[in-house]
Amino acid sequence: MANKQEFKRVGPPVASSGSHYAFLTIKITLDGEPKADWIECFKNPATYIPDEAHPAKAKVTGNSITFTSFRGNIRTNVLWMDKYIRQANECFQSMSEMYKAEIKSQHKRKREEQKEIDEINESLKDL
Repeated sequence: MANKQEFKRVGPPVASSGSHYAFLTIKITLDGEPKADWIECFKNPATYIPDEAHPAKAKVTGNSITFTSFRGNIRTNVLWMDKYIRQANECFQSMSEMYKAEIKSQHKRKREEQKEIDEINESLKDL
């Protein structure tokens, strides 16, 4: 699963005590361990709700995402985290396609340059 590009939450979230009585720490588990580019996409969603559970404030460690939530907002915030995960999947997929296209373009330029050098060298053989 090293090349996994799409993630989803597995199992229910787990709440634990937070830094203040009104807050709880919520941990959700992903079905794999995302790479740095995916995490960057996750932390910078295209659409979001401005609240205590914005993904930029979340901590991604291994296959877990941990964030703080008001006690009364846990369900809503977990559903938003699911949306942020989907957005990160879409962002990462687009990024991967862009990288692949760039690498393909670089290889094509190198081949064209090598062909030109070969032609120049061929034309210089009679000197």
